Amino acid sequence: MRHPFPLLSLALIQVLFSQSPSFGQTINDLSRPLPPLSDRVSPIVAGDQVMRSSPFGDFMITESETTGHILGFSLSNTGPNRIIPVPATEIGTGPDREYHFRFQNRARQDIYFSVTDTPDEYLSNRMESYLYLFPRHNLPAIEMIEGGNTSEELKVTLPNGEEIVFDAKTKEILRGVFRETSPLDKNPDRFKRKFAALEYSGTGTLIRVNRRGGDPRLGTTATVTRGTKTCKMPSSLLFDQNPNSDVNFLYPTDEQVQAVLMKKCGFGIR
Repeated sequence: MRHPFPLLSLALIQVLFSQSPSFGQTINDLSRPLPPLSDRVSPIVAGDQVMRSSPFGDFMITESETTGHILGFSLSNTGPNRIIPVPATEIGTGPDREYHFRFQNRARQDIYFSVTDTPDEYLSNRMESYLYLFPRHNLPAIEMIEGGNTSEELKVTLPNGEEIVFDAKTKEILRGVFRETSPLDKNPDRFKRKFAALEYSGTGTLIRVNRRGGDPRLGTTATVTRGTKTCKMPSSLLFDQNPNSDVNFLYPTDEQVQAVLMKKCGFGIR
């Protein structure tokens, strides 16, 4: 996927898209870490969300057709590079790694990012990880910046204000509070494959859930970390467990998260 406006300046693109209510909102939301619109999410309206190519780089954005609000953005590393040494022979067959930054209804309750490792063509073998960072001050944001040794970089601002910087071309993490410590695992034995090796060095509290071939928020064990402190707890204490409805994080406010973690783990988000 290449930049869709190679001959237009960034300023001119902003002017053109600001004349559309949907894209005007989207452009404002892309690069600015704005506060959530509310604490609690509402049910997803079927067919309301659409994916589009971003006018500012090689990534996808998800928007609401009704409000024009951006509801997330996605990056895809298809290789060949350090993380995906061998590229896929056909689209959709893997190997690849996708990052999805999501915020349903632009609400505080369900701000997170997921990492999907696809080692082969089978959906049941996808290695899914969902990561929730606290405190949740703002919605995730993304902007194109000038790099050092690379021509362009994508800076992602996380919900607690910390940052990850990706190579704009390859979608490898270059620096920030997360580090990719090893390539995607293509072990011939699918049961021995490991989830995305992401090392967090920030000052926030991280909740992570993993599952192969399914939603990791359902019926799993969550790992909670803050600095050197670690705690494990059933995902049912953190996420709605009804697979027939939206699977949301249970706690709309950070005060609620603080109380639950202090009770179960002995440490919280501050």
